[in-house]
Amino acid sequence: MPVFTVKSTAALERAIRLKRQLMAFYSYCLLWAGTFIGVELAAFEPNTPTLALLALIVIINVFFYLLIRTGISEQFRDPSLTIVQMAAGILLTTAILHYSRELRGAMLSIYFMVMTFGVLALDRRRMLLIAAFTQLCFTSLLIYEWFEAPQQAIFSYLVGHWLILALGLGWFIYMGGYIHNLQSRVREQRRRLHEAHNRLSAIAVRDDLTGLYNRRHFLERLEEEMSRANRENNPLHLAIIDLDHFKQVNDTYGHHAGDDVLHRFAQLAAMGLRKSDLLARYGGEEFVVLFPHTSTQACQAAMERLRNRFAQQHYSFSGDLRSKFSAGLTPYQPGESAEEFIKRADRALYQAKDLGRNRIQLAN
Repeated sequence: MPVFTVKSTAALERAIRLKRQLMAFYSYCLLWAGTFIGVELAAFEPNTPTLALLALIVIINVFFYLLIRTGISEQFRDPSLTIVQMAAGILLTTAILHYSRELRGAMLSIYFMVMTFGVLALDRRRMLLIAAFTQLCFTSLLIYEWFEAPQQAIFSYLVGHWLILALGLGWFIYMGGYIHNLQSRVREQRRRLHEAHNRLSAIAVRDDLTGLYNRRHFLERLEEEMSRANRENNPLHLAIIDLDHFKQVNDTYGHHAGDDVLHRFAQLAAMGLRKSDLLARYGGEEFVVLFPHTSTQACQAAMERLRNRFAQQHYSFSGDLRSKFSAGLTPYQPGESAEEFIKRADRALYQAKDLGRNRIQLAN
């Protein structure tokens, strides 16, 4: 995968996490605004530290924002820091509940708002851990208030609130796990569809046996390279290669042996040529190579190296077989068509065969 694609994907994912963090900050602000209004309406304890809560909200969100913005959070398994952020929200909610009065039953819904942030990101086991942490925080608050002011505590209310929270968290665990599993299946289906798309794309441009580009893709790229050569006035060369006496290999040793020879040539050519050279299987035992931005002498030298390496190959099905090929090489003439370009290379190939095969023939 290209480096710029990896970087752009990482930047996009970071931008999404930053947007989620801003949404979390917005939710915190709504919570604080509700608390502030509740204090003004005497629905909360008059000593509720609204300014301290606001400062704490800003500090928490700035801290997480900087971790995500600088990329430090990407060193962790979950770059969004979902569990840590949920734990911070649960602790802050518990602190606010301490100052609530008869609104406590309604304020319990804030716990469930925090839980929604983990529905898509956490599996059932981690949702269970967060739910247990939430229930523990609320239980600790009830115990603390019981010992701090037992005369104000109403046992039935405490038990009722505790059970409501427990039942609500149980529902979140069940539904969160179901949604997470559903999302995982959707992701798996998308991954399989992406892999299938990649395989189909490869089949459309690749030859099954050799793994090289096929004829259709080569002809498309040929037009592009010719246009570029005309536009930039750069040299362009085409070589057509035909494996010598390939039919005899199939007739003598079988088609599996012929496939082995074709595959061996494809491997040698792919390793021996430049990455900028376009190598393709043209059909049967014919191959084509397009050489952009290079001289005729360099093309001839590359083809000779490939011819010599191919002739040195040994095969398991025959110790006597020495594979060879003939090739026609031609430079591109500005303004000519692809058909004319290919025909000149093809004529040079037949000249190489007429002159005894196993040679590179430059077009006249």
